[in-house]
Amino acid sequence: MIIVMSMKSKIEKVSLGIKELDELVSGGIPQPSTLLILGDIGTGKSVICQQFAYAQAKAKKKCVYFCIDSPPSEIRANMMTLDWDPYELEKKGYLKFVDLFAGKEEYSDEIYQGNVRNYDELVSTLRRFFRENERFVVDSISSLAFIHGEKKAYDLVQRIHGWTLESNAVTIINAVKGMHSEFFEKAIQQALSNVITLEREGDEVFISVVKTTKTSHKRGRFGLEIDEDGIRVIV
Repeated sequence: MIIVMSMKSKIEKVSLGIKELDELVSGGIPQPSTLLILGDIGTGKSVICQQFAYAQAKAKKKCVYFCIDSPPSEIRANMMTLDWDPYELEKKGYLKFVDLFAGKEEYSDEIYQGNVRNYDELVSTLRRFFRENERFVVDSISSLAFIHGEKKAYDLVQRIHGWTLESNAVTIINAVKGMHSEFFEKAIQQALSNVITLEREGDEVFISVVKTTKTSHKRGRFGLEIDEDGIRVIV
C-alpha cells in the first residue's frame, strides 16, 4: 500500500508571537524561511521583532537578536515595559543580543562579536551565529544599507536567507520604508519568501501581508495597535 502525504502536512509553522498575525499567515511562518518587515518609521516594526524573539525564546528555541539600530540595553528596556523579561531567557541561553549598534564608539561589551563598520567582519559575525541557533532578528538592514551601500546590503540579505534555509531556521529582517531607493526596496521584497508591510496614515497604522511561500495568507489592510501586551492586529 502506498501512502501519499500532502505537502501541507509536511510544512512546519513557526508562531510570530502575535495571535492575529499568525491567523493572517494561516498559523505562522513556514520553517525554514525569512520574513521581511518593511514599514514606515514608528509603525511597530521593532516591537514585532521583539515579540517574536521573546515568544520563541519562551518556547525554548535559541534566538539571536542582532541589535543594529539600537543597543541591547534599549531593546531590553523596551521589552521590560511590555512585561517581557529578557534577562531570565538570556540566563537560560534561549535569547542572545548581539551588539552591532551603529552608533557605538567603543566595542568593549562582552556580548559584542563584530564590527558593523567592517563589512567582511560583519558577514563573518552573522554567519557564525547561524551555525548554532534557530531564530534570528536583524533590526535593521536599513542602517547597514546606509553604512555599506545598498549593493552590499542586498548581498547580505541574500546571504542571510541562504543561511536561514541551510540552518532550517526562521529569520525576521526589519527595514525602514523610504530610507532606501525604490529599486532596493523592491529587490529585497523579491529576494525574500515572506513580506509584511506597515503603513502609517495620520494616527493610524495598517499592516498587510504582501506575499508568503508554502502557506496561504489573508489579503487586505488591517489595523495595528500597540498596547501593554504588545502588538495587536485588528482582523
